[in-house]
Amino acid sequence: MRMIASLPDAHVALTLLKFCAGFVSVVHLMRAVGAVFDFACIDQATQSCLATITGIETDASAWALASLPVRLGGLGLHSCADTAAIAHIAATFDGEACLPSLVTPYVLPHAMLLDEDDTFLASLDDPRLAPFETVLEKIQNALQARDNYGGRGQKVWSATVHDERRKALIISMTEELGRSGQLQGSALALKQVQVRARIQSCSGQHASAWLYGNAEADPKLWLSPAELAVAIRLRLGLPIAPMPSICRLCGTGSADVDGVHARSCFSGGRRTRMHNALRDVIADFARRGLLAPAVERPVFSNTERKRPDISYVRDGTTVVLDVAVTFPLQPSNPQYAKRAAEKPGGAATAYATAVKEGKYRGIIDNEPNPREWLAVPLVVDTFGAWCPGALTELRQIARKSALREDRTASAACQDFFHQLSFQVAQGVARIVIASGGARPDEAVHPVAGGSVTASRVFLPGRTCSLAGQPRSQ
Repeated sequence: MRMIASLPDAHVALTLLKFCAGFVSVVHLMRAVGAVFDFACIDQATQSCLATITGIETDASAWALASLPVRLGGLGLHSCADTAAIAHIAATFDGEACLPSLVTPYVLPHAMLLDEDDTFLASLDDPRLAPFETVLEKIQNALQARDNYGGRGQKVWSATVHDERRKALIISMTEELGRSGQLQGSALALKQVQVRARIQSCSGQHASAWLYGNAEADPKLWLSPAELAVAIRLRLGLPIAPMPSICRLCGTGSADVDGVHARSCFSGGRRTRMHNALRDVIADFARRGLLAPAVERPVFSNTERKRPDISYVRDGTTVVLDVAVTFPLQPSNPQYAKRAAEKPGGAATAYATAVKEGKYRGIIDNEPNPREWLAVPLVVDTFGAWCPGALTELRQIARKSALREDRTASAACQDFFHQLSFQVAQGVARIVIASGGARPDEAVHPVAGGSVTASRVFLPGRTCSLAGQPRSQ
């Protein structure tokens, strides 16, 4: 892990930490020895490595969230200590099911071998499993039925544990806000809703595609150290600066330590750049699918004022796409946070319904053949969660490109959504940095062979470069 943490590219280092160290490096050992060995030291090393890579010292709540799967809004840095018992139970159960086919009945009497395995029994009695009654019930039912889920016991039981841990974590985080006494009344209630909304939005489909990059993608699709640090802090709900400051984009608002104002501020043109970057990626994939997209051109016969971001003809239907990015935690519209807290993409769906769908309805109704038109709002929130209608249309575009490029639809979708997710994560991080929420500092972060020379951003624990490229002295 020390070698990984020393890499100058923080985003690559984080990806290697996820896929080559920590949990994945000891999963077979956990299946072999279970709770007998204390795997907490592996978790501590992983947490320390994360802090070195990103400059983020995670507290108990933030690390608990980081150890959740990506699909649940975490970083996917699974806890070895919490998984060891389940891993060993599943491995022993799977092995017991295979033994009759490997040895003769004379060597292996028909008996409950699991009841004689002290290590298995110790894992079953692991106190870390005690709070998860649903998991223990599933394990007991599987043992009685001698059903090992086709060898998927560890996956099934771990998923249940993660789901329950996430629910408990959200409850504890919201209760902690109340105990702190810093917020009262409606402000406290709104903050608690925002915590749930943030985690739900990060759990949306393809919302986290940016997190661990793509080895086959363009090298530009990796975040700089500063961008990565800001993106991780926003995801985990950690402050991005030690104190508020005046927003450098609008010059009037307060760039708060949580980055709320920065993500709500429309000054400086950076939100427009993020919008245009998303539009260009979508148009590029539509072009690769031979849909011949028109970008911001008049397509309606009854008006030239409305120019959709992208338009093309598919199967005789003129499709108009309107790209938008919304911030689910904006204080001026708490309904978005409530919708986002209910389900992933809730804020994007609410914005699409309230703003975008009515924008083109009247215009299409006045066209000679309204049924030959389809308006699709492509709305994504700043955590990367898309509205359902956008996901459907974007998948169709990816499939069209896959047919023309001789690759699978799943590979095309993975590439497509990775690029879109990256543009959102990078755009939001750059807005926060430009607003002054993450402030400049003159310290230099040492990297191999030189020092970082681009504009630097202060983040507690580490000073990062916006460009993240070393230059020799």
